[in-house]
Amino acid sequence: MWFSPSLILMLISIMSSVFLILSSPSLFISWLGLELNTLAFLPLMLVKKTSMSSEGSVKYFLTQTLASILIIISIVMFFLDLNNVGNSLLLVGLSIKLGAAPFHSWILSVAETLNWPVLFILLTVQKINPLFMLWNFSSYWGNVFDVIIIMSLVVGSLMGLVQTSTRLLMTFSSISHMGWLLISVSFDLWMGVLYFFIYMVVLFPVIMIFNIFNISYINEFFLMNFSLSKQILLFLSILSLGGLPPFLGFLPKWLILQVVVSMGWYFFSLVMILASLFTLFFYLRMTFTAFILGGSSLFETKIFYSLGNLNLFMLLLSILGLPLFLFV
Repeated sequence: MWFSPSLILMLISIMSSVFLILSSPSLFISWLGLELNTLAFLPLMLVKKTSMSSEGSVKYFLTQTLASILIIISIVMFFLDLNNVGNSLLLVGLSIKLGAAPFHSWILSVAETLNWPVLFILLTVQKINPLFMLWNFSSYWGNVFDVIIIMSLVVGSLMGLVQTSTRLLMTFSSISHMGWLLISVSFDLWMGVLYFFIYMVVLFPVIMIFNIFNISYINEFFLMNFSLSKQILLFLSILSLGGLPPFLGFLPKWLILQVVVSMGWYFFSLVMILASLFTLFFYLRMTFTAFILGGSSLFETKIFYSLGNLNLFMLLLSILGLPLFLFV
């Protein structure tokens, strides 16, 4: 089903929208790229036509429509030389499209209706276009932009503590990572690109493990009876996603913290560290149940075959990537 011509066309359209915005000479062309991206993503949400996927696609469409209206109004405000109003509306519209706090409610309800591969696209590829536009205008927003960053860090880390759905956990994790991403792009675009790429690499194996074993809630870990080999793979990949050294996920956070501290933004650095600790806590909560109740066979290799070559490569990269970065 994923290799049907229509879905391949939609994926190509999504990537085309990314390149359109990256090479856009004007804000209006960027807006067109955002709309192309939205329209191309909707069919992916309806790969499995269920009542939940239909509901999620409607919520996604209405939310993106609201954000697009705000962005097009901001363009009109710029033409009328009402730059302050235009900047404010543009920030709100792009924040809604990103699902950054406090405009994150829609992404939670949509995430619950998606299968894991589509959720991965929503949490990664769909963020590229608004992130690049935010980078272009980040110097104009000042303190309001800082508030969105802090709220994303705090909401993503604290709200994840009370979730039992793995999809919501990954979504709140994405909101927390969004705070780190916004900080990185406000300093340097390439630092943001590095963070985003590494986030995709470390998120991919976690999403694929959840997809392969069809894990939707933390309580299901009690029923899975994971062998020790499965536990270790899941545990290490989640530690990498949490940014714990010496895994790959630690590298971008380390670089960003160095820059933030060197700039004298100690409050920001404190919030970022505390948010990472809370996020790491609910990552660990996902795996402790599997560790406690799992089997004892260390040499069971079935999971390696079920993961597949690509997934296994991404998993090993997320675990061993930091030593490779440091010693190559």
